[in-house]
Amino acid sequence: MYRSLNIKLVLTFVVLILSVMTAVGVFLINSVFAFYVDDFISQIEQAYSSSIEKRMKENLLSDSFAEAQKELLLAYAGDFGFDGNRIFHILDSDGNILSSFENDRNSITKTANILAAMNGKTSCKQVLGSDYMDYAIYIENGQNRCILYVKDNLVRMHRLSGMLFNIIMQSVMIGLALAILLSFVLANAITKPILSLTKGTIKIAEGEYTHRLKAYSKDEIGVLTKNFNSMAQVIENTLMAVSGEREKLKTILDCLEDGVCAFDEDGNILHTNPQIVKMLNLSESDLKLADITAKLNCENVTCGIIRVLERPLIITEQNLSSDKVDFYVDISFSSFSYDNKKKGIVAVVRDVTERSIMEKSRREFIANVSHELRTPLTSVKGAAEAIYTDDEMPDEIRKRFLSIVLGESDRMTHIVKDLLVLSRLDNRRMQWKLSSFDVCASLGNAVEALSIVANQSNLEMSFENLVGDEKCELFADKERIEQVFTNIIGNSVKYTPSGGRISVVIQKNDGDKVQITVTDNGIGIPEKDLPHLFERFYRVEKSRNTDAGGTGLGLSIAKEIIDAHGGKIIITSTEGKGTQTTLILPMKAEILIDEQ
Repeated sequence: MYRSLNIKLVLTFVVLILSVMTAVGVFLINSVFAFYVDDFISQIEQAYSSSIEKRMKENLLSDSFAEAQKELLLAYAGDFGFDGNRIFHILDSDGNILSSFENDRNSITKTANILAAMNGKTSCKQVLGSDYMDYAIYIENGQNRCILYVKDNLVRMHRLSGMLFNIIMQSVMIGLALAILLSFVLANAITKPILSLTKGTIKIAEGEYTHRLKAYSKDEIGVLTKNFNSMAQVIENTLMAVSGEREKLKTILDCLEDGVCAFDEDGNILHTNPQIVKMLNLSESDLKLADITAKLNCENVTCGIIRVLERPLIITEQNLSSDKVDFYVDISFSSFSYDNKKKGIVAVVRDVTERSIMEKSRREFIANVSHELRTPLTSVKGAAEAIYTDDEMPDEIRKRFLSIVLGESDRMTHIVKDLLVLSRLDNRRMQWKLSSFDVCASLGNAVEALSIVANQSNLEMSFENLVGDEKCELFADKERIEQVFTNIIGNSVKYTPSGGRISVVIQKNDGDKVQITVTDNGIGIPEKDLPHLFERFYRVEKSRNTDAGGTGLGLSIAKEIIDAHGGKIIITSTEGKGTQTTLILPMKAEILIDEQ
């Protein structure tokens, strides 16, 4: 109970009331009256400083100087102490009201102070027993004059005097000493923790949420101090959590490969990640929903449309391709609530170019394989039907038809075999048979085998071994490496016209690698097709118009095998001039595809 701040205040003021002012009597009342008068004069004179005086004189030059003076005085009302009991009037040199504190334009009694000011004097005279106190200031600037008249009705002073009189009558002399002593105790008990709380609130307002206060007592102020510290801790924890969530969200958005933007209900940007700015080549400062929809070729999508939809608006495989670059995106627009049921919009843009290109390649592959399989199947069916329907067919013709069936069956087997190899590579199920073998001899055998086909096409083929007489041992899968040799040299044979030349060179590269270069002067490859040569199922359009055929899997399989051995395959070509293919293999291959 006695720790309550209210009890302390009541007990202190009760003792103060009982003990104060008995000894001062009439002297205190007169002193209060004199103090009030002096304070009034002092306050007016201090408020009417040189800067105010200067501005009031400058206002005299204004056409509506009375209103200007009023505005100036109202701005400094606190310094002058203007309120309902203390007012001011702006008078002309004849004592007439031009403007006043309460817009009162009634005439006033011309007091001695007003009359003195009308004669150019600043005057303040208080007549004992009067019910007001006034102050008149004469203001002059050239030919322009006015009078600032301040009047106080002394209501507060009379009220205070009455209260003091009653207190004095009920007090005793000894009360003053006790009041002084208790006032120090009370001031120290109240002001110290309050000042500490004030400083603490200022620091919290400035963002120093780690600041804590020391509790000096166990009363209400002590409890308030503890609660203040708890509040600061909660604020700090909350802000740290919010900051952490914001950083986490920002990190997630920045790490997303998809472009993400959040807009307010008017389409202005709230949040974004760098991907969408880069993806759509937009300026982040000017990013708005209208910019997004314009870039995405869906200008009909607006804030109003998205907000009324119950489900996200999804646009799949929007084609944003330019002349040189393929670019396809999936777009999703959806609404979300924020700030008291406002509805914003989230746009998610996903780059699906690779998926679209793969889908296109898949469709082309199906078309190519269907075409490649249909041709031999047609031949097989035709030959089989001829043999089946003609019982008297001569043996020579029957053998020729059977030869067609066998040849076309081999062709289909080769296509299926390529597909199976590619499938094993994709699923990491290729069984590699690593061994040491003479790569120069293997390459020479491949060149010799394909020389027969080259001679039939009237092509000149050469093989140059720059390794020398030393044995060039390669640790790799011999069968797969020879498959690559056959594929690369075979392509040169296929796409080199009659009379052309094909050169095969093998040499050491950096000591621990071997380099095979196959160069021809064939039809070459268009520049636009070079980046796609190793894509599965990709076929150069020009090759389709030849009799070479193929499913577009050969180079893809070759690259998979070379990559698996830790090597490189590089193709350079000029359309109409020829192609150069370079294979670089480490002497000791490192199979990168895990065996399973």
